[in-house]
Amino acid sequence: MAGWRQLRAAAPAAVWPYAALTVVYLLSVLRVVGWAGLTDPAALYWHDWQDQSLYVRSATALATGDLAPSQHYYPLLYPLLGLPFLQLWPSQPFFFVNLACYLLAFGGFRSVARSFGVPLWGAVLLFAATTLPQFDIAKVWIEPWTSTPAAALLWLALGAMAQLWDETSYSPFSLPRGSRKGERPTGESRWPASILGLALGLIPFARPGDVIIGAIIALAATAALIRARDGRAARYAAAGFILSFGVLATLFVAIYGFGPSPYMLYSAQYGFNFSWLGWKAYVLLVEPRAWFGEGVGLLDAAPWLLLGGAGILVAWWTPAARRPVTLAVAAAGAVYVILMLAYVDLLPTGLWRFNNVHYFKWVLPLFGLFALRFVLDAWRRPVTLIALLPIMLALTIRIDPVPVGAHQPARMVVFPAPVGAAWTPTYFATAWLTDARGEQRNSFDYHQILVGNRVRAVALRRPFAGDERWIGDDHVRAQLEGRDTGGYAPLYLTGPWPKTTIARYGARISFGLPHWFEPRETARH
Repeated sequence: MAGWRQLRAAAPAAVWPYAALTVVYLLSVLRVVGWAGLTDPAALYWHDWQDQSLYVRSATALATGDLAPSQHYYPLLYPLLGLPFLQLWPSQPFFFVNLACYLLAFGGFRSVARSFGVPLWGAVLLFAATTLPQFDIAKVWIEPWTSTPAAALLWLALGAMAQLWDETSYSPFSLPRGSRKGERPTGESRWPASILGLALGLIPFARPGDVIIGAIIALAATAALIRARDGRAARYAAAGFILSFGVLATLFVAIYGFGPSPYMLYSAQYGFNFSWLGWKAYVLLVEPRAWFGEGVGLLDAAPWLLLGGAGILVAWWTPAARRPVTLAVAAAGAVYVILMLAYVDLLPTGLWRFNNVHYFKWVLPLFGLFALRFVLDAWRRPVTLIALLPIMLALTIRIDPVPVGAHQPARMVVFPAPVGAAWTPTYFATAWLTDARGEQRNSFDYHQILVGNRVRAVALRRPFAGDERWIGDDHVRAQLEGRDTGGYAPLYLTGPWPKTTIARYGARISFGLPHWFEPRETARH
């Protein structure tokens, strides 16, 4: 009873960090959305966005018991969480869900930060600093995205895993009478084990691709349970997983049957291209303008990624007590970033124009944590700074477009823009491009971008092989094949078709100062 009274007395102190983050989050909502967006549905800038409309459609269908697959495109967890708020706040059914997910993500982050030796309020400041101050990053925590519950689940799972490893994370006042400090109290591990199982069971229904990261966390947690010979905690974890996975799987099967959902099938069409990982990392993280005509690298928005990367490189040399958690978190973050960089559909144009930076929302605090740990370790052991050397050397690499001959492999080809072309219709057009090796589809195999009075086609899977001919849209393709679909051909598809290239570019690797040290005009090529 004494321990319980102490726990109740300590509870208010534990609430203050969440209260502070709630205030900061609400102020960020006002900054991003504005008072008008909270009170007038028409003023909410994402009210007519496609993804967000599909979330609402799915939640509305679930509320009426409509399980038709056509009503449920995106993963089911997010619409299910928004369902209770459809009537309460029809224009913002995910507002409270997003706030809760943000705080839950911090709860998991706090446990990991404690294992890294970061005190409570240090974790609060670090989490807030890597999520809310920058407008373009803050808004992806406020806008409705399926990555928001995914971020909460990944951090809850990481935090639970850290607690299972970190025996010193248990407060002395919670120890039963007769227990010794540093000894895991009986039954204490059941809570992190239960949270771990529940979170891992829900991840496939938040973002299916995050299952790989969930598997890394599960392996690290299993190692902790085996080391502790804690069979009871393992049973709690298994029960939590079976419960959460079973409930959502039942709903999934009721809607889609035992096959993959349309969203899963569509995402699989993009897939990954690991062979061009270096180029993809360059255009996403460092400098995209020479290839895509716009944008900034993610390092410009989140420079702490550099120090965080150095911290991940020296993860193995952390003290033995912290090493298992450090390595597990480093592996989760590194694997996730590699997968995202290799994902064909993630491009610099979408990163900022269409807020695809939301894919990285959960991993930015992770790199912030490693950055802080790296700075603290380097202060005590200056030799640690050597980990910055490969990071700085990598920043001297430049991958620029260079003109190539008509029959040489090309990574980018340029066509004259059709009369009346507009950026968005050109970018999303159901277009094709043929070359000496066959046919490629816009979005899936290459991407076309309107830059001035030219259209750039940037290869995403294989180089262009010569004799490239651009077919503007499905309607145009039908006409070229002698079958008129009778549809409306937009003005931007003004012929003649097919169009031939006016320039071809390969990729040249060179070395020089990072682009931050150049005049902005020079970096644009």
